[in-house]
Amino acid sequence: MAAIRLGNVPVTVRGDGVRIWRRPPAGPPVARRVPPLTSNLTWDLGDLYCSARGCAQKTGLACSYIDRHERPCPTGWCPEHRYITHGAVFCPTHGRLLDGTADEFRESVRVDLGNAVPVVLSWIAQEVDAEISATMLQLAVEWHQALVLDPVHFALVGPRRVRTWERAWKICENLGPTLRVSIVVEEAEPGIVEARINARPVLRILVPWHESHGFGERPASAEAAAAAARNFRERLLAALTRGIGEWRRDNLGNREIEDASLTGMAWHGSADSAAPWTSRHRG
Repeated sequence: MAAIRLGNVPVTVRGDGVRIWRRPPAGPPVARRVPPLTSNLTWDLGDLYCSARGCAQKTGLACSYIDRHERPCPTGWCPEHRYITHGAVFCPTHGRLLDGTADEFRESVRVDLGNAVPVVLSWIAQEVDAEISATMLQLAVEWHQALVLDPVHFALVGPRRVRTWERAWKICENLGPTLRVSIVVEEAEPGIVEARINARPVLRILVPWHESHGFGERPASAEAAAAAARNFRERLLAALTRGIGEWRRDNLGNREIEDASLTGMAWHGSADSAAPWTSRHRG
């Protein structure tokens, strides 16, 4: 348990909690961190050409990922560019996908090769996570409830069982969520993200191309790509924060008396309850 401050408000956080309250200032690129030596897979040499762009090494091991149609990822990765997780070698895309999604996904859902939806959603979540987490934590403190952060996860939605990926932020009381804020991408419409407040859509917007996911049509220049990503982020943040503000305004009369057992807690979770959750490495 650690004490932090949100503005001038002292907040008690259990577990890893919310580490970042604002976007970091622009700076030089961070050097790639060498993964810890957890097994000889980190430095073992193979005989495959590395699939990293610009790498000519023929020391790669195959990515261990297999999709739901039993098709293996066809890439190979040298010691410098491979991703080690769950005791196996993965390409960076599938490794980060496994580390950045809920446990239920790893056990029951395998993404098709070439399916960019969870990668795109992970990028979108990273773009707005700091601001939305801070806003939701402030609201959780005000309402004397807990903040629960759901990772990117897969769901089959509605009677038609629509294949859907979602990232959610929730404030919860003992009986369950009070407010649920989410961003959603359906596999049938991979180029559109929907922002929701308690399942109510507040924005549908096209996903711009970005180098971190490569989905969609690449703009003619780097300046145009940066402008499109910046405009996308601003519109999505505005819709989410406006929806949170409207919910707060409409529910001020419903606040409960203080429950000191929940005030200001921030957990990483995957269930619709305020249960503690341990933050996982995302690479």
